[in-house]
Amino acid sequence: MNDSTNTPLMQDFIFGALEADENTLDAERRRWSGIRHQSDIDPLDPEPDQPVKLRVTVGRDVLIDHLTAYVTVDGREPEGGRGKAVQGIAINLQRTETRWQPLYWDYAEVWEGALPGQPEGSFVRYRIEGWHSKDASICHWSREMNIDGTADQPAIYGYAVDRFVAPAWSHEAIVYQIFVDRFAPAASGWLTPDKLVQFMGGNLQGIIAALDYLTELGVTAIWLSPIFLTNTYHAYDTIDFYEIDPRFGSKEDLRTLVERAHERGLRLILDFVANHTGDTFAPFRQGLADPDSRYRTWFSFGDEYKHGYRTFFTAKGMPQLNLDDPGARAYILDAARYWLREFEIDGYRLDYAAGPSHDFWSAFGAACKEENPDCWLFGEVTLGSDWLRTYAGRLDGCLDFSF
Repeated sequence: MNDSTNTPLMQDFIFGALEADENTLDAERRRWSGIRHQSDIDPLDPEPDQPVKLRVTVGRDVLIDHLTAYVTVDGREPEGGRGKAVQGIAINLQRTETRWQPLYWDYAEVWEGALPGQPEGSFVRYRIEGWHSKDASICHWSREMNIDGTADQPAIYGYAVDRFVAPAWSHEAIVYQIFVDRFAPAASGWLTPDKLVQFMGGNLQGIIAALDYLTELGVTAIWLSPIFLTNTYHAYDTIDFYEIDPRFGSKEDLRTLVERAHERGLRLILDFVANHTGDTFAPFRQGLADPDSRYRTWFSFGDEYKHGYRTFFTAKGMPQLNLDDPGARAYILDAARYWLREFEIDGYRLDYAAGPSHDFWSAFGAACKEENPDCWLFGEVTLGSDWLRTYAGRLDGCLDFSF
């Protein structure tokens, strides 16, 4: 359906093509080339003092005779090379199996090694290097495939050692998802925009007024689409993670909504977009304008990206955060803690959780659970069940799109 200018009314990104046959086949072939770890650890959610087995695959395109993990246990970035740790410790892995992979149409090796158990509260991080003892020029780092098709980058892996579990209430939760701009307006009524991509007027006051209706439906939790400061009606392009967009309401409205929902036995879950921001997010504007800005490393700039910077797929208005940068990561973790602490929300639905690294989600999950152990964290991951399992111990669960 088009308007008079022949521009599609709805221009939102659709995930359907990600699992097309040609994309799936290409990803499977890439999976068995190079050095791949894919956060394959056993157990998936280590308890205190429990050793952890790492499993890594090495393609025939990589000529190595040693594989080493450089490991820290206090959250620092691991560093090392050719089997010697510069920061942390070095753990050598051993070749355990050679497999024929039909889709890859070659052999791939499986290497394994064990990390010693760590006390509760540890945050284990590691990099994995393949090297050759007789050729100093051979050095390869484990890399992970980016779901958006951008170039593989040497990876930092991580997991938290704790006893946190999914909250008991989440196992029986009946969740009602609310698209805030389109659910219910305040007493002033709906707006009358010219186009569907404009704001319609749904807001937090409208949701407050509908709480009895929601309770009568039998739901036990409501999940709101993003409510933070935004340029768009859908609000998946946050431009301030500490402010509510006035078109949706105020912080006092949110506080009232949480209190009245809790009075009725309803939990309140916010949609949180950690992967990317809107292009008017102040740190992005500063990093874009000034190569020497401290915010420059919060994002990925370069000619290899369509718009000169990495984005959520091809969306120019959604620059992707570099959440391996300490400053960017700290900002997002602090924002997530803020809404849990100050407004007593009950958890987050995490948009495009397949974008950020598992190392980031390990830190994110630990930060949120330390703030509120009873919060519920579930991610949007448009991948198959084997990959969904790797989020265990990082998030409480994932939306299973295939199911």
